[in-house]
Amino acid sequence: MPFLSMVQTIKGQIMARIYSKKEEAGKWHGKICPKIRKRLERHVEAANTCTADPAGLGIFQVNDRGADFEVDIESRTCSCRRWDLTGIPCCHGVAACRHEKIPPEEMVHSCYSIETYLKAYEHIIMPCRDVAEWQRMYGREILPPPILKKKGRRKKNRRQQPEEKEGRAWRKMGRGGAVIHCSYCGAAGHNIGGCTDFKLGLRPKKKGKIVRAEPPVSSDSENEDPVLTQEQNMHTMGLSQPEHTPYEAEVISTLIVETQSRQRQNVQPTALPENAFIQANVQMQP
Repeated sequence: MPFLSMVQTIKGQIMARIYSKKEEAGKWHGKICPKIRKRLERHVEAANTCTADPAGLGIFQVNDRGADFEVDIESRTCSCRRWDLTGIPCCHGVAACRHEKIPPEEMVHSCYSIETYLKAYEHIIMPCRDVAEWQRMYGREILPPPILKKKGRRKKNRRQQPEEKEGRAWRKMGRGGAVIHCSYCGAAGHNIGGCTDFKLGLRPKKKGKIVRAEPPVSSDSENEDPVLTQEQNMHTMGLSQPEHTPYEAEVISTLIVETQSRQRQNVQPTALPENAFIQANVQMQP
């Protein structure tokens, strides 16, 4: 939105707000505003549990369910500090006002009165004529500042305040003390941007394989108890299968011999069938 149009829109909203608030306050009854009246009514209801004992000169000792409070009607204060901070009589102040037969609305601060509310909205904002009817000043034309496009990619995240950065649950680990290595020559202390071999066009050096040191074997392993295997455990528990009987061994050996004899049978070679072309040539030869 252009700047001039934005200012005119804001002026119109404020002008309408002042008029609506003044019309709304004209329908109110009493001395204080409606919201303050509802709050005071809650204090009046809570004052039913309070007992006020006068001490003189407008000072009272109010007992509220076993707790004692000091109330001064002349200075409009209470030891609970609610009346001092808000300007609205607390339940202890209301109990003291009842003893003196003073309406609690008269003890409310004047800033909450309807009269003060109307004074805040008594001034009006005058409307403006159309731009075409404005007087020409023949001055220097005011233009918006030029938009300069910066280099690089635009930032999408806003700049955070220092207190926002400190309040984070996590913190970014810095790179202080880290040793950088070149990805071209493998040397430490620089990267590929500052590598002399890369700038001169030399071939990169062969990188040696990284040999990881294996953890040393502790000497306690020699003194460890021997581990029982599953076969030894089954043999101990009596769950291992018994050895083969002599009859089974004899049957197995017989099957092996028969298999080997079948494989050793020689195949009788037979003569190849003679081709018709070979027979014809043999007859032609002397």
